[in-house]
Amino acid sequence: TGEVLGIGKTIEEALFKGLVSAGFKLCHPSKQREVGVYFTVNDQDKFEILGLAKKFSDLGLTIYATKGTADTIRTLGIDVHTVERLSQDEEIFRLMDDGKIDYIVYTGKTDMDSINDYIRMHHHAILLGITTLTSLDTANALADIIASRFNEDNTELVDINNLRKERTKLKFIKMQSCGNDYIFFDNMDGKITCPESLAINFVDRHFGIGGDGITLIEKSDVADAKMRIFNKDGSEGAMAGNSIRCVAKYLFDNGIVNKKHMTIETLSGIRQLTLFTFNGKVSSVSVDMGKAVLNGRAIPSTLEGETVVGRDISVGGKNYNVTLVNVGNPHCVVFCDKVDAVDLANVGPLFEYAPYFPQRINTEFVRVVNDKTLKMRVWERGNGETLACGTGAAASVVAAVLGGYCKTDEDITVKVRGGDLIVRYCADGKVILTGNARQVFEGTVEF
Repeated sequence: TGEVLGIGKTIEEALFKGLVSAGFKLCHPSKQREVGVYFTVNDQDKFEILGLAKKFSDLGLTIYATKGTADTIRTLGIDVHTVERLSQDEEIFRLMDDGKIDYIVYTGKTDMDSINDYIRMHHHAILLGITTLTSLDTANALADIIASRFNEDNTELVDINNLRKERTKLKFIKMQSCGNDYIFFDNMDGKITCPESLAINFVDRHFGIGGDGITLIEKSDVADAKMRIFNKDGSEGAMAGNSIRCVAKYLFDNGIVNKKHMTIETLSGIRQLTLFTFNGKVSSVSVDMGKAVLNGRAIPSTLEGETVVGRDISVGGKNYNVTLVNVGNPHCVVFCDKVDAVDLANVGPLFEYAPYFPQRINTEFVRVVNDKTLKMRVWERGNGETLACGTGAAASVVAAVLGGYCKTDEDITVKVRGGDLIVRYCADGKVILTGNARQVFEGTVEF
């Protein structure tokens, strides 16, 4: 009958794999894409539908329902779009055709009219690839999966012929710089094969260890070590200025690399680091971030020009003056007078997913305090607002120099919400980032 088996470290991951393997199309709501769910349930299910509808509403889905079901859901104060039964009007077909409906939850009556409605609707849903559920238990599981943020890029592939008999224990170290905190795993033995899944499970500050992402420290054939970083959504980042300094501290403090000048491989290339110690332990680190990339297409961006400096663009219906810089990661810098007044939770995603940036973008809102001091807030792609961002601080200083606010070959203090970072934009185009690196705690987790 086509049964499938989903295996995961959590029930949500296992359910996700099972539903996807069964052919379900799963969509996650975002500021860039509205996701809708259509409810029509029989009378005995209307009490149970309340909790389910609240789950979907809290997750940001738009709720559609037939009149009786809609009236029940509205008792919780949830906004519902009422849709006529298919036998009375074909509005549901129009909504499906327009991409407004992504999920259908149906436990309708068993009279012939209702059955005929379901057959027609289900057939139309199959043609459009819309997930249709006839069990409230499965619909509840679907809501839990959406909340868990699992997708096909961050779940672990399992060899069913070589299943683990027990959970694997992993040692970790929690480290931070200016409040930009990551969970670090020593993966020199290559035991971790699906870090994307670990990021989803462990970065949650309530149900996991908590952090802005995870970092793997691995062997390298071309440098002293290799760093791989993964964001909260499981996506892999190319470079992290704060994280790489913490990696250097870990390598030195644990006697893995016994030198104060070391190299670390990243997806953005090999970075050179200088370590400063106190009582035999690393207290701060300078990292050569390489040369800043300013070409619009190399950011990457759809904006033309050898540089994109002080360019006016429209984001979310509002005009902004921006400068684009890539220092291992792409950044969009916006200078403004009141960075604390920026509604970053709403504006940040609009920039991240703006059509100008095919690989998404990190965005900094920066106030020039004086020619040697900047104040910055940052929205990181895949993470949201963080207390600090090393590459963001570097990009902000480059943008400030290009805009005439600061000078080359001078140390510029960038004040972020978690502390201070020092950035020097050299006349030869290189960017040097300096800041502290701190170990918070260490422990063991199972997966």
